[in-house]
Amino acid sequence: MQPDFSVAQAPRAINFGAKRAISAMLAAALVYVFFMLFAAVLAKALVADEICLAVIHAGGALALLIFWRMGHWGRAKYDSFGAALLLMGAAFRVQALIDALAYGTRMEDIYRYGTVPVTGPDIDLLMKGELITVLGMLLVACSWRLAIGSRIEQYSFLLNAKQLPKRLPILVYLVAIGIAVLRVILKVKFGALDQIASLLYSFGVASIYFIANHQHGSLRKVIISSLLALPMAYLAMGSGMKEEIFFPFIPAVFIYWRNYRNFGARALAIALGVAVLSLSQLYVHYVRAETWRSTDTKLSMSTSDLVSGFGGQLGGATAGDALDQMSSRINMTIAHATSVTLADHHGFEPFNIFGPIPASLIPRMLWTGKPIMQPGAMQTYRILGGRVPLSQIGSATAAGFSTELYLGGWWIGLVLGACVFGSLMAGAQRWSLGFASGFGHQSLCFIVMYWTLRFDETHVVYAFTTVIFTVIFILILTKSSKMLGFR
Repeated sequence: MQPDFSVAQAPRAINFGAKRAISAMLAAALVYVFFMLFAAVLAKALVADEICLAVIHAGGALALLIFWRMGHWGRAKYDSFGAALLLMGAAFRVQALIDALAYGTRMEDIYRYGTVPVTGPDIDLLMKGELITVLGMLLVACSWRLAIGSRIEQYSFLLNAKQLPKRLPILVYLVAIGIAVLRVILKVKFGALDQIASLLYSFGVASIYFIANHQHGSLRKVIISSLLALPMAYLAMGSGMKEEIFFPFIPAVFIYWRNYRNFGARALAIALGVAVLSLSQLYVHYVRAETWRSTDTKLSMSTSDLVSGFGGQLGGATAGDALDQMSSRINMTIAHATSVTLADHHGFEPFNIFGPIPASLIPRMLWTGKPIMQPGAMQTYRILGGRVPLSQIGSATAAGFSTELYLGGWWIGLVLGACVFGSLMAGAQRWSLGFASGFGHQSLCFIVMYWTLRFDETHVVYAFTTVIFTVIFILILTKSSKMLGFR
């Protein structure tokens, strides 16, 4: 039975020390090693690579779930950052397992470039990429859980331990809409404040959850949150980025899933979600084909033209194509393998991976010649073997968070990078609890829960700097709200 979050309950002290962490890591590692060895035996017996890969993904999912079961999360076992990261990691491993059985290993996505080196058996490369990925997630979750302390239930926005006044969330939502209109419709540039303006969008989405949560009745909460999400989603449709389009609807998804617990309602929601994601994948491909032809013509069409043009082409699409594209886009297995083989054959790149982190924290007003950070374009440049100048690359390729840490510093970079990131995230949340225990802290808990949905697609530089800039944003928000008389 799932816990009832409708009534606020006082957080409890739930200890999780080094001894418990070691036990959980060992249990997860032993299970994962068993599945890895089993997959290796199957490969030696000439079993098809897709079957071996499915076994690897099954072991990864089970290892993550074992640590989740042993993590001592209390009532924060679904939405606190560490717990959610493990659950989402397991869910993505299951999706990758299904994708392998349905569509194969997708190694053709690597071979088609002709510039990515693959010198050994395909399954060995795929296995190493997934090993690094799962280990990285375990280390992030473990370091976060150790650093967050015993009051972990204070980091669950679902518990509603503190009833938030709705005036500040309404103000933040309206300002976020206004800034989005300035950026998308009026093409206003915010320069050095662009990162802060982008964070306002995230806090505006978090505001939707807290505004809707003040309503009475489950259906009313879902309707209000969906209506509030519509203008933000529409303004994001011209970007061609699914996460920006669907992020505003995450509050409605949380509210629906929490309040409608019967099998039929949730099965309907899952079916609708798959259909919408498949349709969105077709839309994103259409937008990128129309507006991402080069850096000079990017986003040259209006949102209304893009939507109407997509509607005219929709009749020629098939459900199978949409499902294939959606499944391929979600499955990061090939991205992991690509980063690993680039590192092993072309060398590690600590300066390119970790160097932009301190550089990005220097304001452009102090560093007028500060270069634009393009880790996604840099990954595309690596994949193309340097044949296309970086300045001419208009598409970004995900490297995988853990495998990009490996690309930056071998196994040492992976272990240290994952542990430092988990500790940094915990430090930011602990600070927000003490400095802005109301809207600021609970919004951060909501946002980092969302980050786990696409954590593996985040580049290392963005993962670290976004945490730091979010702390700065909460500081500005808290000071500003006090000046305006908001609690």
